[in-house]
Amino acid sequence: MGNMWYRLLGSSVRGKNDVPDARQTQVVIDIPRSLEGQLFIDASGEEKTVYASSQLRARPHFLQWLDSLRYVEGFHGVGVKYVPLSSVSEKMEHAHQNSAIMETPKEDVEVRDRALALLTEVGGYNSSDIRIRRLSKHTEVACRINGRYMVVHEWDNPFADRLMRAMYRLGSSQAASVTDSQFQDGGISGDILKGTGLDNVRIVRGPCAPLSEGGWFMILRLQSIRKGVNRRVRGNIGTLQQLKPPPGRLRLKDYGFTQAQIDRLMGIAMSPSGAIVFTAPTGHGKTTTLYEIWAEKARVQPGRNIVTIEQPVELNMPWAIQLDIPNTDSEEENGRALRERQTNTLRMDPDDIGLGEVRDADGALTAINAVQTGHFVAFTCHVDDPFGLPVRLQLMDYIRLHFGTTCNASLIRGIVAQRLVPVICPHCAVPWTTDDPRLPAIIQQAIPSWCPDMSLVRRVGPGCEHCYGTGISGRTCVAEVIETDAELMSDFVKFGENVARHRYRSRPDSDPSLLETAMNRVAKGELDPFDVNTIVERIRHREKVLKERQDGTERERTSC
Repeated sequence: MGNMWYRLLGSSVRGKNDVPDARQTQVVIDIPRSLEGQLFIDASGEEKTVYASSQLRARPHFLQWLDSLRYVEGFHGVGVKYVPLSSVSEKMEHAHQNSAIMETPKEDVEVRDRALALLTEVGGYNSSDIRIRRLSKHTEVACRINGRYMVVHEWDNPFADRLMRAMYRLGSSQAASVTDSQFQDGGISGDILKGTGLDNVRIVRGPCAPLSEGGWFMILRLQSIRKGVNRRVRGNIGTLQQLKPPPGRLRLKDYGFTQAQIDRLMGIAMSPSGAIVFTAPTGHGKTTTLYEIWAEKARVQPGRNIVTIEQPVELNMPWAIQLDIPNTDSEEENGRALRERQTNTLRMDPDDIGLGEVRDADGALTAINAVQTGHFVAFTCHVDDPFGLPVRLQLMDYIRLHFGTTCNASLIRGIVAQRLVPVICPHCAVPWTTDDPRLPAIIQQAIPSWCPDMSLVRRVGPGCEHCYGTGISGRTCVAEVIETDAELMSDFVKFGENVARHRYRSRPDSDPSLLETAMNRVAKGELDPFDVNTIVERIRHREKVLKERQDGTERERTSC
């Protein structure tokens, strides 16, 4: 039986200024560790009720404990209600907030003992790390076994808050106080770990999303006394559970990505290391695409530890640890904050790292450093042309970010360009004609070269009830996915951006350019040529585009 217990005082809860009633009786109920945080006992009325997580339904160890509870005085007729875990956590949170019973020294010892018991339990699984995340409704405790995280416990937040403070106070190298709003390092070693099977524990803790609901994390790196892969497992593996993958499915096809682009994109994203960079002007869906990538990785590889650094956190990802960078007054302060967060991140046992937007040399060097430490990294960068990324980075710092550093296919594995373009409402669209007054004559003359059947080409109509009078039924993503290799990166170094672009796009298996993809959808009547010309790229005659590509490749050959 575990050391977690409920203190029940008759039918009322005593306030800190109340005088104890002689009629009140104290009942201590032991709860197995495997059930901690998953049930709430309501003993406030005549009828006692256990609110249990619906995950415990028909679980033998819970039913056995419930049966034993009915032998406790006053609980002979106790009932059980199965509810979502979030409801259990809410009841625990409410009881914690409304109870004024303060922790006594005995309670401090109990929590301290429970913290050591957790280390002993997880050490028994031959685990290398413990990851604790306080979410909005509950706290998740997971441990890394053979490289993958498994859930050990799900606790109510008030209990987890007390336990993690006690855990942090176990060591002698910690900060003087426990501050949830700051990143803090620490360590536990010496005699206090006797009996746990551990020699040393390194700690990093700090705030994470959801910040508005008191989100925090704690990572504990465990060093076992007995080294090696053949250590005997002492834990009860029956209590371990797989991490819950995010619900839903990958939605990139709904957003406008082709299946070929999705296959290439996810092939890059599933790499063990290297970086993928998403490029576009502000407001073109880079963050949304990244969210889908992280969600799919968490579905396919739920045991990985994803840590993101964002300024600010925009989309909540409960399956990841999201670190927030506060708004700063200068690029220098922003770079310093990003470096500090990355230093914290590398102590957090990450598998994948998201760095949000890279704006300056410090951000770019932070991303490169994260890749060089063997992690998969994803970040965004404001670049008009995806093949202009190496130049953009070099302009940030010509010495430290020159082509010799950045043009490395094992460093940057993929570059994605995307634009959000309005989709014409099919109910009120009108035929497009070559006398479109919105476009100059040279553009009007180029459009038919991309469209075999001009009768299908449409422009935005006057609006109708289906599109709320806008003429637009939504927006779609036009993208280009570039998978880098040694040849492409060598072309950047030897011949520069233009030749590298032409040579890559002349490959038969390369992804079509943004303009080619957009004009293909114009030819189907989905996009207005005017929007393509103003949002994606200036429309030029198709033959000129192809000839320029061929000439660029030929110039490279003659120069060799």
